[in-house]
Amino acid sequence: MIANFFSKTKPVNIFGVIVLLYFYYFASTLLFHSGVLTFLYIGNKLLFFFWYILLLLLVYFIIKKNSLTKDNAYPLLLFAIFLGTFYTTMFSKEIIFSNLFLLLGARKIYSLKTDLVIKKKLFDASFLIAIASLIYFWSIVYLLLVYVGLIMYNKIDFKNSIIPVIGVFTPFFLYFTYFFYSSGEVDFGLLSADFSFTFDKYNSLTMIVPIFFSTLILVWAILSVNSKMASMSYKFKSSWKVLLSHLALALLIVMVSPSKDGSELLFLFFPIVIMITNFLERIESAIIKNSILYLFFIISVWVYFL
Repeated sequence: MIANFFSKTKPVNIFGVIVLLYFYYFASTLLFHSGVLTFLYIGNKLLFFFWYILLLLLVYFIIKKNSLTKDNAYPLLLFAIFLGTFYTTMFSKEIIFSNLFLLLGARKIYSLKTDLVIKKKLFDASFLIAIASLIYFWSIVYLLLVYVGLIMYNKIDFKNSIIPVIGVFTPFFLYFTYFFYSSGEVDFGLLSADFSFTFDKYNSLTMIVPIFFSTLILVWAILSVNSKMASMSYKFKSSWKVLLSHLALALLIVMVSPSKDGSELLFLFFPIVIMITNFLERIESAIIKNSILYLFFIISVWVYFL
C-alpha cells in the first residue's frame, strides 16, 4: 500500500518520487507546453526539470534538518503530487527560482529554535528573501516570517530586530548600485508592486476540485494537530506556529499575485505538505491514510484528462 511504502525515507522512495515528478513534468510538457523537438529544446526542458529535483531535495533537507515531520517520505510524495496536480507551477521560471531562495531562507528561520549563530541566520534569511523578491517582488512578504520566527522561538531583542532590515537592504543596494554603475541610471520598476484580485482562471474543474479537496484535508489536518498540541514539545509548538504563519503569508502572496494562472500556488506547497504529513503520521487507520494519499494521486492524474 502507498502509505506503507512511503512510511520511511529510503533512497528508493526518493527515487520513486523523482520518477513520479518526471512523469508529471513529461505529461504536462507534452500536453500543454510542447514545441519543436530539437536538442536545444530537449536540453532546456531537462535543465528546467533539474531545478525541480533540486527544489524537492531542498524540501527534504529542510524538513529533516529541523525535524518538522518524522522520518518518512510523505512530504516529498505530496510535494510531487501537488506539482503534478497544479501543473502550471512547473513552467514559471520566476516563481520556481524565487521559491528556491525562499526555501533557503526558510531553512534559516526554522533553525532559529537552536541557539547557534542566531545573528548570522537572521542576516542570511533576510538576505535570501531579498534575492527572492528581486526575482518575484511579492516574496518580500516573507520578511515578516523572520520576525515571526524571532518571536515564536523567543529570540527577539533590539539587535536581532535590526539585522533582518540590514539583510534585506544589502541585496537591493548591491543590485541598484550595479545597475547604476553599468547603465548610468537606476530603474525602480523592479519595485513596482503590481497586484490583482481576479481569480477567473480558477473557475475550472482542474482548479476547483483539487483546491477543494486539498483545503478540506488541510483544515482537517490543522484542527487535528491543534487538538493534540498540549501534549507536544515546546519546540514543536513553536515550529507549528511558524508553519501556520508561513501558510498565512503564502496565502497573502497568492491573493495579491498579479498573474493568477495557478503557478503562484507553489508558494503554498511547503507549509501544506508538512501540515498534512503531521496529520497522516497521527492517523492510526491504514485505510484512512491510504485513502487520502490515493485520492490525492487520483485527482492529480484526473486533471490531465479534462
